[in-house]
Amino acid sequence: MSATFDAGEVARGEVQLTLDAMLIYEDLSTGLRAKQVLEHAARQFPMAPNLNLAIWRFDVLREPRWRNTTLNKASAAVIGVVSAHGQQDLPKVAKGWLKQWLKRKSDESRALIVSLDDTSRDGASAARTISWLQKEARARDVAVLPHFGDTPRRKGGLAMEGAENSASAKTALLADIRRWTERHSDWGINE
Repeated sequence: MSATFDAGEVARGEVQLTLDAMLIYEDLSTGLRAKQVLEHAARQFPMAPNLNLAIWRFDVLREPRWRNTTLNKASAAVIGVVSAHGQQDLPKVAKGWLKQWLKRKSDESRALIVSLDDTSRDGASAARTISWLQKEARARDVAVLPHFGDTPRRKGGLAMEGAENSASAKTALLADIRRWTERHSDWGINE
């Protein structure tokens, strides 16, 4: 997201930066919560009206053929979101992938948001996950921002628990994310 511009360009709304972000998540409900967290985080960057989002579920990171591809796509991300339930430690594959992402050299400041279920706030697994990420990130000067939240609900009050394996639920999550990125691709500095 680095660029050189003058105050006149900013005032005229000529600056069009792109915010590179990556999101990895455990299942559908954690993916929905992460999308909400990212929406909130992106609003903190009004000068970056365009969002370049790389998103993967933990199980995709297990596939050797996708591991390097996902890391390459995520390497430009200045904001990362990892979303899990927090009742268990992160899977080894997610930890390994995050270690690799954190090691990627970046000239820009980066942040990693760790979004866990509100019910895990006082749990040992959540504390270990946050502590581990803070330790790993400290060496790379990456800020780790813990977030605890409720699992989002869909229209009509239907909770997403139990729906994470249905194709229509996965399609709905991807459609929500696409709609969100399309709606926010034209943000201007004065909006």
